[in-house]
Amino acid sequence: MLFKKIDGASQSTVTSALDLFSTPPTSTAVSSSGYREYLTLNPINSRPFHFKIHPIVSFIDLSKCYILTELRIKEVNATGELVNIDNSGMVGTIQMPGATFIKNMLISVNGREIFNSNQLYSYKSYLDTELSYSTEAKEGYLSALGYHTDTTHPNDTSVNNKGFKSRADIFASSTTAQFITNIDADLFNQDLYLMNNVEIDIEIMPQTDNFMILQKAGVAVGGVAPTDKKYTYEIVNCRLFVKTLELMDGLSLELARKLDTEPARYSMRKSMLKSYFITDGRYEYNNNIFTDEVPRRVIIGFVDHDAYNGNVKKSPFDFKNFNIREISIVCSGRTYPQATYTLDYPNKNYVRAYHDTQENLGFAFSSDSNGISYNKFLRGWNIYVFNLTNSMENEPGFELIKDGTTSINIKFNDRTPNGGITMICYGEVDSLLMVDRNRQITSDINI
Repeated sequence: MLFKKIDGASQSTVTSALDLFSTPPTSTAVSSSGYREYLTLNPINSRPFHFKIHPIVSFIDLSKCYILTELRIKEVNATGELVNIDNSGMVGTIQMPGATFIKNMLISVNGREIFNSNQLYSYKSYLDTELSYSTEAKEGYLSALGYHTDTTHPNDTSVNNKGFKSRADIFASSTTAQFITNIDADLFNQDLYLMNNVEIDIEIMPQTDNFMILQKAGVAVGGVAPTDKKYTYEIVNCRLFVKTLELMDGLSLELARKLDTEPARYSMRKSMLKSYFITDGRYEYNNNIFTDEVPRRVIIGFVDHDAYNGNVKKSPFDFKNFNIREISIVCSGRTYPQATYTLDYPNKNYVRAYHDTQENLGFAFSSDSNGISYNKFLRGWNIYVFNLTNSMENEPGFELIKDGTTSINIKFNDRTPNGGITMICYGEVDSLLMVDRNRQITSDINI
C-alpha cells in the first residue's frame, strides 16, 4: 500500500503515545504552601467587616482566597424579640446567599484602593456566576454558595420553584447554614501570585434584610399572612482563608533581583458597576453609562426599582424584559448591534438578542451551557451582553484603548411601570497593576 501526504507542506507529527524516552518536568518553585485564617478586626455584630492581611514573607495566591460565613434567619415577634422560625419553608433567601450577602466590597493594597464594587457587589457576583458557570457547576459545587437553580423564575416562592424551596429548607427552624465563596474582585480574578511584603485591606458591607430575604405568599393564618411577618438574617460568623506559598530560596532571590530592575505586572479585567433609575411612564430612555474608557464588554439588565432597593416579595435578580422593542449601545461612532434588534417579547420574538448574549458569553453552538434557555431569557434572565472589542471576540490579551463615551438607547413598547425600573450596567475594561521593589502600587485603575 502506498502512503503519501495530502499536501507536501503538511508537517509530520508523531503520536504522544510514542514519547517513550522523556521524563515529565519537576516543579522546583514552591517549597511549601498552606491556608491562613483571618478573623474580622471588629466584632461580628459590627458593620462593616474589616479584614487585614499584614505584610508577610510568603506570596499570596489571590485566586484562592475564600470567605466563609455562617447565616441564619430569625423571626421578629410582636415584641421585637428574635425567635426561631415556626413555619419552616415560608421564608428563604435570594439566590446564592453565601456571596450575594455582600452589598459593597472595598479592597486596598498598601493603602492604594484598587477595587470598589459601588454598592453593587451582589449583582456582580450573581451575574458572574449566572452567566459564566455551566449547568453542571450550578447543580454541583455552587451549592456551597447556596446556589439552587430557580426552576420557574426568581420571584416564585411556590412549591413549583425547587430553587426557593431548597434555600428555604436550608434555614428551616432557624438552622445555621455555612457557605463559602471566592472573592470576586478584579485582582483576585487573575492567576499570578501577589508579591510578598504587601498589606491588603478588605472591607465588606452586608446587605439589608429586605434585599436578602424572600417571603412566601400564602393564606393568612390567625389573621397574619406569611408576608406580613418580619424576618431578619443574622451573620453568625465570617472568616477569611488565604492561600500562601513559600518559594524556593533560589527563585526568591532571582525574583528579588528582577524586581530591582522592573516592577511586577498584573493584568486583569477591571469591573465598572453602575445603576440607573428609569422613571415610570417612559417609552424611551437614552443615557451615557460610561464616560471615560470604552469597555470591551457591557452587560445590561433591568429589575423593578423596589426590588433593587429591597422588597421581601420580590427577588432583586428577577431581570425582566419590560417589553423592550429596541436596545443598543453606541460608542466611538458605532452602534451595537449594527443591525437594530426588533424585539417582540409578547410573541416570543427575540432570538437575535438571545443568540448575541450567548455568543458573547461563549456558549452559542457549544456543548456547554449556562442554563439560560430561550424561554428563561423571556423573563427572569433577560440579560443583554454586548461585545465592544474591535474583533467582537472575547480573545485573550489587551485591546487597544478607546477613550470616549458609551451610551445606551432603549425603546419600550409599553410605558415603564409604576415605581420605575433600575438598570444595572456592568462594564469590563483591560487594566494593569504594577508593584515595584519598594512595594509601591502603580496602576491605571481609577476608583
